[in-house]
Amino acid sequence: MTMLRFGNSEHFEIDGWEEMASLSQHGFSLVGHRFISVWRCPQLQSLEAEEAKLQPDKISRVESLKIAYCDKLNRLPQVLHELTFLTVMEIDNCRSLVSFAENNLPPNLRKMKIADCENLEYLVDEKEDNKCPSLMSLSSKGHKNICNQLQFLKISACSKLSCLFSNTKFPIRLKHLTIWDCPELEYIAQEFQETACLESILILRSGIKSLPRGLDKLIHLQEICLDSCSNLVSVEGSGLLTTSFRAFVVVNCGNFGALPKCMVSITSLRQLSVCNCSADISFPSEGFPANLTSLAISNAPKIYRSLVEWGLNRLTSLQELTIGGGGCSNVVSFPEEGIGMMLPPSLTCIKLFKFENLEFMLSEGFQDLASLKGLVIDNCPKLTSLPEKDMLLSLGRLCIYRCPLLKEECLSDKGREWSKISHIALVEIDFKSVILGKSN
Repeated sequence: MTMLRFGNSEHFEIDGWEEMASLSQHGFSLVGHRFISVWRCPQLQSLEAEEAKLQPDKISRVESLKIAYCDKLNRLPQVLHELTFLTVMEIDNCRSLVSFAENNLPPNLRKMKIADCENLEYLVDEKEDNKCPSLMSLSSKGHKNICNQLQFLKISACSKLSCLFSNTKFPIRLKHLTIWDCPELEYIAQEFQETACLESILILRSGIKSLPRGLDKLIHLQEICLDSCSNLVSVEGSGLLTTSFRAFVVVNCGNFGALPKCMVSITSLRQLSVCNCSADISFPSEGFPANLTSLAISNAPKIYRSLVEWGLNRLTSLQELTIGGGGCSNVVSFPEEGIGMMLPPSLTCIKLFKFENLEFMLSEGFQDLASLKGLVIDNCPKLTSLPEKDMLLSLGRLCIYRCPLLKEECLSDKGREWSKISHIALVEIDFKSVILGKSN
């Protein structure tokens, strides 16, 4: 058991008291502390007994509350909504917690983290009366405001959580929304508000089906990252017209089949990644965002075909290109021979993987790549040749993995391709570096 407590200190901390069911029975008080931490107290059920003896104004100085690994904690302190200075609250591994009552949440909360609360079903109990603004006011009884100061919301590993803001407006000052490992979470909110300050949306391994309407209202939005959300079908809305939007990432979402139609008009977009989604996903016919600096696609044959026909060289700012060839069984060369697809001169790194029938790399497509520093080729079992040496003079790193035929051709003693790559400072083949003709 480890326990730290200083009566006149701003910090109040208890850690690892397995038998403690309440604070008051051991003479502890929350009065006078600004930062409160209660960790690893598996018998602690609530702070109710202590609160009955406290006046809210005596503990209103509390700025941070962190509770973790308290398995029997079933409710939060009743006086939390009176703590006007409380800005940070973290609840972690409290398995008996089912909901947050509406009148239990402070009005000026800015950062909230909820993690590994496996029995949490909803953030606010709609049966509770809502008497003040709170973090998430989901009641259908008339109060639809949420904590106006909330800026960071992070929720993870809450396996029963099904919705966030069902009958309430989205927090207008929320900047960063992060959700992961919430498999039952299907719904975030009905609509984003015009005054919303949201800058980033990160959702990982969750049951979300779609994002709220009104993405085009988020003028501060910079990035959306959706990973391993198998129920996600599309991103609805009329567009992402913000001038701040920089990154759109959708990976491992097997049913995601449609990108926003307005993508080409987002001139601020720098990173686009669409990997391992529906094989039917295609890019709007209008084209691709012209100012991209990083593009990654895999298992998206329709997008790849659109790129070929549209012309990669039109992405004049592109620096990093990653292409996975899943579903592209007809591709035997990169760039494709006869189509005249030149690569952008701005490229600094190219990564190619899983092209099952790729046989050679077309030298003509690598012309004028004076800035190319890195080339990575992975799992292309039929590939036998690289571009001519003159096209690879700027390379500082070459990595070849799971390409048995190309590997043989790159051996220093007998490989036909060795002369093309002998000048490269770092050559790595099947995770072993090759330096000056010697394998390490």
